[in-house]
Amino acid sequence: MDSHSYWRCAALVAATALAAGCGPDSSERTGAAQGRPGDSTLSRSEPAQAPAAERNATVRPPTTAANPAGPGSSAAPGADAPPAALPRLMARAEIRPLADNTVRGIVEFQEPATAGGGPMTIHVMLMGLAAGPHGLHVHEGTDCMAPGTHLNPQNAPHGPANAASGARHLGDLGNVTADASGMVEETVRDSLLGGDAAFVGKVLVIHEEQDDLSTQPDGSSGRPIGCGAVEAAGEDQLSRANGGDRGV
Repeated sequence: MDSHSYWRCAALVAATALAAGCGPDSSERTGAAQGRPGDSTLSRSEPAQAPAAERNATVRPPTTAANPAGPGSSAAPGADAPPAALPRLMARAEIRPLADNTVRGIVEFQEPATAGGGPMTIHVMLMGLAAGPHGLHVHEGTDCMAPGTHLNPQNAPHGPANAASGARHLGDLGNVTADASGMVEETVRDSLLGGDAAFVGKVLVIHEEQDDLSTQPDGSSGRPIGCGAVEAAGEDQLSRANGGDRGV
């Protein structure tokens, strides 16, 4: 080869090498082959997936606790139990003042729910009394203007309200005590009066003094200051709140 041909070939090789060095590298070429300029890998791939916690969450309807009393549900425990028998209001006396006294109120006689089920309950609600104890008795009369003596069908002596049958008048109910404002709210339980309905139609008397529970024939309880006829109630049950409770 002559010198002219040699330098011509060397120039061609150099030009070829220069063209190869100025072209895009392999990574840029790969990208160009795979997408358009400005494309990102995300824009060419499948849609992005949500985080695992979001993908696995399942939408469920809210859970509501069953209402025990709602339609179609089981009734609450004890709902089907029959109501307990209630005591019956047997009689009532409206107490009015006698002479120039100021006592007035209501006394209610409530018998047990079942025959032979216990003592009669007497609710005493009075006002206008002097503070302290006052004798309370059922008298045999039917008119407060002529109350008569204590109701005593057994011809027994006068005695305390908790005395046994034959040891007290049937009408002996002991004492009730007025507070400093002159009010009485007590519940008395009597084991004898409820066994004999003869007291209905008689009069109930509140006395000026304390019954000493022994002096014959009336406990030395002084003059009557309030009185009311004992009338059949005609109601099924007592609706008033009870006061203090003393049993006899």
